[in-house]
Order: sequence, then structure tokens, then C-alpha cells
Amino acid sequence: MADPIYALGRTDDEHARLTQQASFIRPLTERLFKKAGIAPGMKVLDVGSGMGDVAFLVSELVGPNGKVIGVDMDATALEKARTRAEQINIRNVEFIHGDIHTSALPGPFDAAVGRLVLLYCADPVAALARIAAQVRSRGIVAFQEMDMNSAAAEATYGHSLVSSVVVAICRTFAAAGVRVNIGGALLHTYEAAGLGKPELLGEFIVGGGSDFAGYSWLANTLRSLAPMARKLGVSLQPLGDLDTLTERLRSEAATKTRDFWSPPYVGAFARVA
Repeated sequence: MADPIYALGRTDDEHARLTQQASFIRPLTERLFKKAGIAPGMKVLDVGSGMGDVAFLVSELVGPNGKVIGVDMDATALEKARTRAEQINIRNVEFIHGDIHTSALPGPFDAAVGRLVLLYCADPVAALARIAAQVRSRGIVAFQEMDMNSAAAEATYGHSLVSSVVVAICRTFAAAGVRVNIGGALLHTYEAAGLGKPELLGEFIVGGGSDFAGYSWLANTLRSLAPMARKLGVSLQPLGDLDTLTERLRSEAATKTRDFWSPPYVGAFARVA
């Protein structure tokens, strides 16, 4: 059973969006990893490294005596990640081009982490079990996933542009085979993968006003998704010109009194038996 195609594409614009997203949700990920026990001196596997932002965050947590190995199937993104690491003088991170299902990795690791990874797995239980097999006994497995719900967006925002954008994003991901509700299934996924009952941590990003970064994040996500949406028959025509979407979302926000809530980010962590 093949994993779904990465619905957002692998363009330069998407790579830039990933960096923007990483900055947007970094505080949530950092809190999860600290709570899970990622600490100085650890050797950590970062699954789905992409542009390297999670690996860079973990590199700070493990310190100069620790090591981070990042793995991803997007060779272009990894080259950019290596360049970024050189530019900001990060010496304790190494990136490997490969598939977590099949690649030989230099384990065992003290921990394995990932952010927004399992939602792209056709079989997240098997993927998590494979990842956990790379981790030493009593090591940590910590993942953070999103839970997307178009009905919740419609109920929250009513007939508005932001509601239409969130619904279009959710529908495109779902049509592409992405596990849009994986955040709410992490407890089951960990247990089925043989990791026992994990500890869970759920958070939202909340903001508002015309200068809130969440609106450009939403618009850029939809821009990356647009080719897949059109391929799958998800209509974007009611949203108008995507190049002006950020400005229109901000304009709408300036006239509304309701804050923007991100989808919930759910983190889970457990120790290998």
C-alpha cells in the first residue's frame, strides 16, 4: 500500500511555505519535545526533515554533544536544509535522502521525532513501528500531527472567506488520501504499533487582526495545494485570485471580531519497551 502523493508539491514556493509554517508552529513543537524528554547529549532521528526546521530545533535541545539525523525523500529540500545548516553554523545535524520504510539508518537512536509526518503514511501504524525499531530500549518516540475538520471550520466561521479557504484545504487533503484526522487517532496508532499508551498534548494557535501571520500561512498553503485541488476536482473558483488571497483574508479579519483558530496540533510520546 503506497503512501499518498505529497499533496502540497515540492516546488520552491512550497519549500518557502514549509519554512514559514515551521516558524509559525515552532513553540508548540518545542513544548512537546521538551515534555517528551528530548535532552542534551541525545542522538535523535528526525523523520520527514524537509527543509530542516524540526532538525534544527532538536539540535538546540540536544546541544553540541548530541546528534540529529534527518531523513526525507525530497532531495531538493534536503540540499536546501544542508545549505541552511551551514549558513547558521549548525554542526550536529546530518541529512539523509531516503524513505523511512526502507532506508538503512545509523541507529540505534535515543529518540525519534517527527512533525506532520504520519498523516502522509498509508499505514501509520506500520510506519510508527518501523520508526520505533530504530530507537533503543527506553528511548523516546514523539510525533506531532494535525487534526483537520471542515465541518468545525464552517461552524466556527460561518459564511466567510476564511471558512471557505479552510474547507478547501481540508477537502483537498482528504481527496488526496491524506489522513486528515490522524491527530485524533494517535493514541490508537501508538498502541497498535506496540508502543503502549502514549502521553498526549494538544494545542491550538490562536490569533487575529490584519497583521496576524496565520492568514499568509493559510493563503500559501492553498496556493501550494491548488494544482492538486484542481486535479482532484475541488473547486477553488469561489475563492478568486489566489495571488491576492492573503490581502483579502487580512481585510476580512480587520472587519470581524472573531479570532482565528488553527486546527489542533496533537502530540504523542512514549518510551520504547
